[in-house]
Parts: sequence; C-alpha cells; structure tokens
Amino acid sequence: MTSGVIAVAAATQVIGEGAGLIARAIAALYCATGDLNEFLDRHIGDLKGNDNPVISRTGRVLEAVKAGFGIGYLSSTIVIAAGQFLLGNPLGAAATIVTSATLSNPIAMTCAAVGAVFYGWNALSDRERNELLERLSQGLATGVELVKSVLRFLVEKTNELLSPNNIEEIKRFIAEGAAAFGRTLGDVTHRIADVVGDTLGTARKKAGSALGKTADVANEAYRLASNGADSVVTTVRAKLSSPRGRPVVDESFVPINDPDNQIVVRVDEEKAIAIVVMELERQPGNDKRGR
Repeated sequence: MTSGVIAVAAATQVIGEGAGLIARAIAALYCATGDLNEFLDRHIGDLKGNDNPVISRTGRVLEAVKAGFGIGYLSSTIVIAAGQFLLGNPLGAAATIVTSATLSNPIAMTCAAVGAVFYGWNALSDRERNELLERLSQGLATGVELVKSVLRFLVEKTNELLSPNNIEEIKRFIAEGAAAFGRTLGDVTHRIADVVGDTLGTARKKAGSALGKTADVANEAYRLASNGADSVVTTVRAKLSSPRGRPVVDESFVPINDPDNQIVVRVDEEKAIAIVVMELERQPGNDKRGR
C-alpha cells in the first residue's frame, strides 16, 4: 500500500466515513492523528506560540475563525482547503502522495493557505469564485453560504490582526507553497507588482545576476509608492543614473529562444519598466488585496 493511500485511509479513521472528501484530504495532507478537531487546536497553538510574528498572528487569525463559527474543524478546514486550491493543490487522494512529499512543514502550509485566501479570494473573477465555492461545498459536504461567510471572515480578521508588514511578509509562504504546484506568487495574488516580480525573478535566474538592478529598483519603487509619484520617480532615476544606453545585462547573455540575436536591456528601458509598473500599481482596482 502506498504512503498516499495509507495517509488517506488513516484520515478516514480520524474524521470518519461521513466527512467530505476534502476534509479527509486535509487530514491526510497534515498527517493528522487522532481527532481532527483536537489536532487543529494543537496546530493553532503551535502557530500562536511561534516566535515569528507572521506565523503567530496567522495562528490568532485561524483561532478567531474556528471560535467565531463554533463548528469544530469545519471552519478551519474551509480556510485551509480554499488556500490549497488557490495555491494549485487539487486536494484529491492521488495528490496527497505528491503533496505530502513536497510540503512537509504544516506551519508553512497553513501560512501559505491563509495568505492565499487573503490575497487570492477577492482577486478571482465571479466565475472563478463561484467554481471554487462549489468545489468546497461539495468536497466538504456543507453549504455555499457557510463557505462564503468563513472566507469573508478570514479576510477581515487577517486585515485586523496582521500588520501591513506581516501581510507583505506572508507572501513568502504563498510563493513557496505555490511553487510546489508549478505556480507563482502572481498566479495567486493577481497583483501587477507580484506578476512583474515573478517575471523578473525568472529572468534573473536565466541571466544570472544581470537583471538584479531592475528587480531592486522595482522593489524600491513599490516600497515608496505611498509617498507619491514624485518620490518614486526621483528614487528610480537616482538608482538608474548610469549613462544613457549603458548595457545592464552582460554582453555574453544570449536568450535561449532567440540564439541569433543578443538582447541588451538598457538603463532607460529599466527606468521605464519601473515607473510604468509603479504607476499601474497606483491605479484603483489594481490592488485587490483584502477587499
């Protein structure tokens, strides 16, 4: 019997045959032993007791969700399952084998799931949101309205209990969790800055450190966006003050998809990218986080 099948069989014993498929998949994912409700209570305690403030406050959020609805393990399971779906985990019995081997840290899994719901839930289209609600309702054998209420409550509590820095830092857990299923941070959050950051990160890996300056400048632009466009543009220009047309990518870099042509990213192009991305981020509706 494979480890994945054993995990699912054990999960069935933990929460019973009457539980939904997704609840059994979550129990297997976390290798939960004993009563699932008690396991989640212990897990939330571990989160709250962690020295990392992001992890600790995530535990407080999940505790508030669990206590606020008074339905045992179900409310926490709704959050974790929704987050796993948004990260790209299909949560089927067959997926348990892959997931258990890839995501072995339960604390990181929960932070990734909570972060994915916070950033990703309101970034979905109406059709995508309805499809996810239906999957959760059927897989957890519960009503759509309950699922919707739990996820809405989760977003509100995350806004309340996590600081802006905590909320930004939780992206690291999202990125790591999504990567296990071939997805990126931008795939989950749908935020322009994250999508561009994913692209720059991929380019940096392909070109070594050649595009490091672009990524650093773009990140600085995002950080300073709250101070106004003038501040950001000034910072970008100061950091990209090299002579016009000076190559930033190594001359030896040749794109894989076009071996006959060498592309050199120039300072002015980097400046334009950083400023345009910053301006797009400032437009209403481009940051759906927590709304």
